[in-house]
Amino acid sequence: MPPRSSLSRAVKHGVAGILRQPVVNRALRAGLRPFARWLPSERLMRVPVVGTVRTRLPSGAVMQMRSDGRDHVAAALYWRGLEGWEPETFTLFARLLESVETFYDVGASSGVFSLFAALERRSRRVFAFEPSPAMAAACAANLALNQVANVTRIEAAVCEHDGTVDLFVPPGESLPFGASTLASFREQGTRVTVPALRLDTFTRQQVIARVDLVKLDTEGTEPIALAGAREMLERDEPSILCEVLHGLTEAGLHQELDRLGYRYFAVTSRGPERHERIVGDPAYRDRNWLFATPRRLEAHPLQ
Repeated sequence: MPPRSSLSRAVKHGVAGILRQPVVNRALRAGLRPFARWLPSERLMRVPVVGTVRTRLPSGAVMQMRSDGRDHVAAALYWRGLEGWEPETFTLFARLLESVETFYDVGASSGVFSLFAALERRSRRVFAFEPSPAMAAACAANLALNQVANVTRIEAAVCEHDGTVDLFVPPGESLPFGASTLASFREQGTRVTVPALRLDTFTRQQVIARVDLVKLDTEGTEPIALAGAREMLERDEPSILCEVLHGLTEAGLHQELDRLGYRYFAVTSRGPERHERIVGDPAYRDRNWLFATPRRLEAHPLQ
């Protein structure tokens, strides 16, 4: 008999394949629709959604994401709109974007933050960095679907060095949202070698005069990404929206940001809350933080 774990994976794979069949998927969603309001978002986003999901943004623009049933972000947006995926972060993100001309989306996944920024202002320059081949393909498809000419996609891992790096892509039926260059981060799955680059190198080569906002979600390597951006951080003092993982990234983030005078705000349902120290949520619910310097805060207050 096959090992229990292998049998379990095979069963999950088979069920997931059935639920992603277009006819079955439409019936599944129709059956769940009357009860969706009472189901928690984290459950709904696990329900596969096949097709094109359209979400209206604050400006009135419509963001489209195409899913083959493996995109949790598209599923969350399908069921709950912008309230379905990190609503506190998107509320703050929309406010920050008002003063942003150049945005770095580091760990762009299937492109939701890049699309939001690009569609809300077509003149804004957006750079989407995503190393996972499957995720990068999904991001490319979504950018093409929305016909956003102001987004540049970079299929590379943002690191403290230029060259190549091993990326560990976890197994599973969804898109690999947990892919990381940190070997010990999660179940390793498949190891692939991908391009690596420093944000300082990229900024210099592309002759980018100023970076206003950086979103960082690199699954445990956020301090490493910042270590490769020291020149840009010192020059531009961009605001940073960053995932913080409890017990893993706090010390490294302080090492990179304390010397530049950054202030630290947990992103909560009550809005940004100032803290003297970065402390990730042990329950991994409120994972996003805003880092901003006094100069940025004076020019664009949070309140």
